[in-house]
Amino acid sequence: MNTIGSFAIHLALYISLVGTALAFVAGRTGSKRFLHASRFAAFSTFGSVAVAASILMHALITHDFSLEYVVSNTDTHMPLFYLIGAFWGGQAGSLLFWISIVTLFTALCLWTYRDSYQEFMPWVTMVCLALTAGLLIILAFGSNPFEGYEVINHPLDGHGLNPILQSPKMVIHPPSLLTGLASMTIPFAFAIAALIVGSTDAEWVKAARSWILVPWLFLTVGNILGGMWAYEELGWGGYWAWDPVENASFMPWLLSTALIHSLMIQERRGMLKRWNIGLMLGTFILTLFGTYITRSGLIESVHTFAQSAIGDYFLYLLLTVIAVSVGLFALRWKSLKSTRRLDSVASREATFMLNNWLFCAMTGVVFFGTLWPKLKEGLTGQEVSITAPWFDKWMVPLGIILVFLMGIGTLIAWRKASWSHFRRDFIGPVLTFMFGTPALIAAYWFVRGKDLGVIPSGLTSFYAIMMVAGCVFVTATIVQEFYRGIQARRKNNDESVFSALVMLFKKQRRRYGGYIVHMGMIFAFIAFSGNALKVEKDVALTIGESVHVGDVSLTFRGLSEENPPGQKLILANIDVYRDGVFQYQMHPGKAQFGEQTMMTSEIDIKSTPLEDVYVAFVNASANGQSATFKVFIGPFTWWYWFGMVVMMLGAFICLWPTREAVATLGRSPLGFGRYVAMGILVAVIFMPLAVWQIESSSDWGSAARWQKAGLIDPEASVTPQLAPPTNDRPASIEPAAIEKSS
Repeated sequence: MNTIGSFAIHLALYISLVGTALAFVAGRTGSKRFLHASRFAAFSTFGSVAVAASILMHALITHDFSLEYVVSNTDTHMPLFYLIGAFWGGQAGSLLFWISIVTLFTALCLWTYRDSYQEFMPWVTMVCLALTAGLLIILAFGSNPFEGYEVINHPLDGHGLNPILQSPKMVIHPPSLLTGLASMTIPFAFAIAALIVGSTDAEWVKAARSWILVPWLFLTVGNILGGMWAYEELGWGGYWAWDPVENASFMPWLLSTALIHSLMIQERRGMLKRWNIGLMLGTFILTLFGTYITRSGLIESVHTFAQSAIGDYFLYLLLTVIAVSVGLFALRWKSLKSTRRLDSVASREATFMLNNWLFCAMTGVVFFGTLWPKLKEGLTGQEVSITAPWFDKWMVPLGIILVFLMGIGTLIAWRKASWSHFRRDFIGPVLTFMFGTPALIAAYWFVRGKDLGVIPSGLTSFYAIMMVAGCVFVTATIVQEFYRGIQARRKNNDESVFSALVMLFKKQRRRYGGYIVHMGMIFAFIAFSGNALKVEKDVALTIGESVHVGDVSLTFRGLSEENPPGQKLILANIDVYRDGVFQYQMHPGKAQFGEQTMMTSEIDIKSTPLEDVYVAFVNASANGQSATFKVFIGPFTWWYWFGMVVMMLGAFICLWPTREAVATLGRSPLGFGRYVAMGILVAVIFMPLAVWQIESSSDWGSAARWQKAGLIDPEASVTPQLAPPTNDRPASIEPAAIEKSS
């Protein structure tokens, strides 16, 4: 089977190279026969890659330790859930998954547009197959997942998956992110095709529009799920730390978000032709660049599992893509000049352009902050680090401006806004944010905020207040838009409120789906503003001792330890009280898997829309009588995850095809499969929040799930003989709370 897997990779490489040549001839000659042949090559490439991926998955599930990849990323004690996740848990597997997505989306695109956009399709096919061939060369000669052991060295057991990857979130976060990065190939191919054929209109935008939203959606979900994983597993105490690998996936998201907005101007006004092509090329180049810097070891990160020796291969691929993209862009530079100009700075076009500049500025900040430490070390030999406060210093004010622009862009008129437009559209939202913002802040402070005992600094308070004000303003603009739309439909069509709302989504999906995406962003910004009142402590407690964090009291009740086969599990028991009344018990823990020497954290979080109570087990004394914890109360964090769901829902509404679009594919627009697909997608959208809420409300979100899984005997609690195998254990622990920050 392994020989077949390796053969399938090499066969896919051969077919993709042949298909690239066929597509080139089809583009140059307009031959339908060559176009059909290149399309068949793309389908065959996908089939060969699918065979290779299936064989690797089978090897992982059946513990085929004749493969080095299986030995390095699994062991016989891992459950099926993590065996599946091991597919993309290592370098070779994640690259094979990437190629699978590229070939899948290529096949879907070629089938969808088999009878349309014939001017572009030969070149789109050529670009997709050429990039696939480049990735397959890296896979076949730089990181082949089917490399095996000699029989004499055949191992009996595997090394196990990296401990920090053994989390349910890591089974869905990497494929989401990789899908977003890989599927960006399709809109990039359309941009290159437009440059090759010299298309200066918005036809390529029309063809690529949906294919841009899909990777944007997956990048959004992947980034937020990554934050959820870091929040629960790494013990940072937050969901975003500006880690280089986080930044590598965040930069394409920023540019693609700018692109989605600026494309509307080209479609509607015929402007920004150069800008949009440039943004598309830049977005795709950043996906390869991010992959290169994280796989080459150029930057240091907690994601060390992602580093490998294939960085040079990605560098060659990156330089080739840059050279071809810049060369074609320069060749078509004059023909892409827009004939139309901005009518007024008081217009939606100007607002969107400012929005684009802000996104580009944010990309520049992240790019500089990610690479500057390495560049300075290379130039001067001096080691420096850029941490979260530096990023926050720049990104927070830019983010606040962006929020207000989100509201202005929703209301302001196209071409030129007048005073009458302002009075009609802006008076209500402006009055709402002027009176609603202080009312909301005062209500929260007196009902809950003052009990946390935190007085934020002047600048932090200013940023938080402006963030809330922006959220109130944008919410008011969106509510006003929905209200006016519903009222207009009820007046003209005599519909109920619900029917009018449904028809708004049916008739103008992009517009009202976009408003839903904006609401998701607002929920995320509400979570950001809650950080101003976050109260955090590092505490050391002996058994029976308590500590107060805000108005919450935590009492340490002891530790449990168990050593099931292949694992070492340590669980802490903590009682939580509020105003002297017992609320619940929390169980943070630590685990050691297989032959791995590093212990991973299992954070316990009780999450509600109002606030999170977060406890991380840091360390313990040798006799288990005392332990150290990181504890904090974080207001509004729940809204970050809820915002992700709302953004997914909005993007789904924008992407959902019309009956006319489905009919063009030769399928019934009322087909049963369309409704099944809708049900599956809705379930997928709400699944992350449902899992988060279940984990937060039960023991399944803490180390106590080990007891439920039968890995720890509950009778063995409060075990005194404990020696956590960590290197940073303090020589002695003072039985007192150590306040770190607030």
